[in-house]
Amino acid sequence: MVEFNGTSSSKALSHSKATPFGCGCFFVFFFGIFFLIGTFGTILLGSDLVLPYLQALSWTENPCVITQSQVEPNGHLNLEYEYTYLGKQYTQTQYDAYESTIKSRDERQEIVNENPVGKKTVCYVNSEEPQDAILSRQFNPISLFALIPMLFAAVGLIGMIAGPILTRRFSNKIAEAQENAAFQNSSPLAASLTSQTRDWQEPGITSGPQELKSDDHPKRNFIFCLLFSMFWCGIVSIFVFDTISQWRQGEQPWMQTLFMTPFVVIGLGGLGGSVYLFLKIFNPVPKLVVSERAIPLGETIRMKWIFDGQVSSIRKMTIHLVGTEWIQYRRGTNTHTETDDFYTQELVEITDPMQMEMGEVKVTIPAETMHSFHAVSNRIQWKLQIKGDIARWPDVDQSFGITVLPKSLHR
Repeated sequence: MVEFNGTSSSKALSHSKATPFGCGCFFVFFFGIFFLIGTFGTILLGSDLVLPYLQALSWTENPCVITQSQVEPNGHLNLEYEYTYLGKQYTQTQYDAYESTIKSRDERQEIVNENPVGKKTVCYVNSEEPQDAILSRQFNPISLFALIPMLFAAVGLIGMIAGPILTRRFSNKIAEAQENAAFQNSSPLAASLTSQTRDWQEPGITSGPQELKSDDHPKRNFIFCLLFSMFWCGIVSIFVFDTISQWRQGEQPWMQTLFMTPFVVIGLGGLGGSVYLFLKIFNPVPKLVVSERAIPLGETIRMKWIFDGQVSSIRKMTIHLVGTEWIQYRRGTNTHTETDDFYTQELVEITDPMQMEMGEVKVTIPAETMHSFHAVSNRIQWKLQIKGDIARWPDVDQSFGITVLPKSLHR
């Protein structure tokens, strides 16, 4: 990498700190969260809805007599029965293995009608702990709810395995196609070697004045963040309500509470981010028009800006010309991605709202820097970055990409 003057960076990317945010690591982290939640949910719901039923299937059938049977005014089921096991008498109130299951008032009344006081029937006794017994071991379809977190665990496991593989293959195909097209038709490197004129252009880049498109999409980001947060919080809330219910019943599920805390924090962070992005939608929107979007190294273009919306809330507005290098490489089985702003130049700094609303400035691309470049694992990208500092509100921060051509061979 060449050395740049001015405000450019003197540190090569190869010496910067690696950030292992490759596609593999991202998908393992993202789907790993689903796997953890699904696994924990399966254990949690399974221990409440499935395991007690399976254990009760091996309990011993034993005669018993109903001693109390009524639905109290508050809707509580008051059911009691007595039984004798191995010569010792016991009293129990549990109806079935689903003790934590909430039954409707009609279901409780039906249980009372089927088991009047004095009725001789059978109960099922735990031979290892005879004080534990149930009156019914009929399967309750509510146990099928335990399959829901199993589905999330399965999706998480599949995503952790298949996501990195499919993404890497897809990215390699796209990158290969882009590289071939870039070097065969329109890459700056090829142009600088084969062209003898200044007419080289990227596909889709037209000459003359034009409005630049922003890389920031606040509405789309808000919708994505909100949907993800709602989905996340909806799943986590199932286990949060169960944890709260256990605390209310006098239990102390410390491990469950500690396990759920980071997931709750992520959900709250997502909701907070959604609010932040929603407020950002109402920011004044900058628009940039340039005399030429594609400009050779060492030459100058004119840039005009105008804000759509009130700029009175902006305390300071700045516009920078930024050159960024992006590289991606593999170290062992991990994919590493690094970025470095090798060139930064402040073009505008305004604190007067009257001057912020619109204006014009000349932009000169440094002659000794690097032109735009796109390859499989290395890119040089240029952009105009406009920022607006707003007190107690999300700041304006939008970037507009431009194309920097190789130096003109004809002076």
